[in-house]
Amino acid sequence: MNLLFVNTNQTRMPDPVPPIGLSYLASAMRRAQHKCEIFDLTFQPEFEDALKKRICGTKADVIGLSLRNVDNTAYPKSVSYFEHFKQIVRICRETAPETPIVVGGPAFSLFPEEFIEKLGVDYGIAGEGEIALLELLEKLAIGEKPEQIIYHAQGGQVNLDHLTPAWDLLETKRYFKDGGSLNIQTKRGCRYKCAYCSYPLLEGSSVRQRSPEKVVDEMEASFHEYGIDYFFFVDNVFNYPREHSVAICNEIIKRKLKVHWTAYTSPGVVDEEMFAIYKEAGCDALDFGSDAMSNVGLASMSKWFTISKIKDASRWCRENEIKFSHSLIFGSPGETKESIEETIANVHECNPSVVIAMIGVRIYPHTPLANRLIKQGWIAPEEIGLKPVFYVEESIREFMFERLLTESRNYHNWILPGFNKKINHPLLFERLRNKAGKSGAYGKGPMWKMLA
Repeated sequence: MNLLFVNTNQTRMPDPVPPIGLSYLASAMRRAQHKCEIFDLTFQPEFEDALKKRICGTKADVIGLSLRNVDNTAYPKSVSYFEHFKQIVRICRETAPETPIVVGGPAFSLFPEEFIEKLGVDYGIAGEGEIALLELLEKLAIGEKPEQIIYHAQGGQVNLDHLTPAWDLLETKRYFKDGGSLNIQTKRGCRYKCAYCSYPLLEGSSVRQRSPEKVVDEMEASFHEYGIDYFFFVDNVFNYPREHSVAICNEIIKRKLKVHWTAYTSPGVVDEEMFAIYKEAGCDALDFGSDAMSNVGLASMSKWFTISKIKDASRWCRENEIKFSHSLIFGSPGETKESIEETIANVHECNPSVVIAMIGVRIYPHTPLANRLIKQGWIAPEEIGLKPVFYVEESIREFMFERLLTESRNYHNWILPGFNKKINHPLLFERLRNKAGKSGAYGKGPMWKMLA
């Protein structure tokens, strides 16, 4: 079949995000002899005429829409992307009214029934699509009507060692120039049960790994074909299992691949040797999903590591000259003035390169926190949907706002996505990267590294 995929994401703050999931999906479809194109909205602020032209030009048998985020997850300045998705569906319907529209991606997978109903699309795939979309296309090809929402592919889970990205379908060099890195995935699934997190729902609670050799093969291919020398491991927790991440590093070292990289990591799976190996393999920045630095906050978020572990991870990063950020969530259930002050004091002791401080917890369906709040009567199940809902501990709301804004004013490395004017325009990011490059620094990697 002739397939036209649309990357609907237009968010470029702080960096344009290469659609790694859509890239893997398109590659899987091509291996099955389907013809694929990707229309990418990331670099097209005005896209209606161009999208209509592409739809008419490709004469696609199926149009696939990839929905990355439901909203910007920032409180209090929350922005929903639903109207944007509706506009894209309208354009597709007006231009090719007979062509089936299939929707997928993380945002759809969280709210499949609501998206199907409110967008008026034909089919949807909740979860990974490499096998599920093939099954849907096979049914369409023989005139059989598929289920409207496919939750689990009959062919089982994807063999991750078969993943290869179709970067030739995207402006890969521009993503690297503007965003400072290229995404790569080494595993899917998460065994942790953090109270608010949707990753286990999206990818499963068991961890499936790619072989280290396959991961580094992909890095090496991107290095030689596109000149990519900075990578972003987008696994939800790169350093679990520890041995897997270390094996990838050892493979990079063995091949003498001259690259740098960053990753999302947990401060709970750390040791001194691991950071030394990371550094040798090219790591120069890590983002720790600490979420809290008080005992109250860690318990509320169902975190299993301790404040002591967070401090150890911070110290080892400094000793290995690895820049690091701590991503924190303030205002979770049970948060107090004292727990906020405890977190702030511990942040200063850890001395991170950057602090990313989110206010409030975005509520997603079927997470432990959502189930707890429903049981307590704080929210009804039907109120958890596309319209963003955040839990913010009401008793300390005003204190928390003022206290965190004070920290942001006093310390340039405190970033508050729900408020902050320090990171609100792509031109600022471009200037920061250019300035880093001209000064002789390595102007690549995550944008927060430029703000440190």
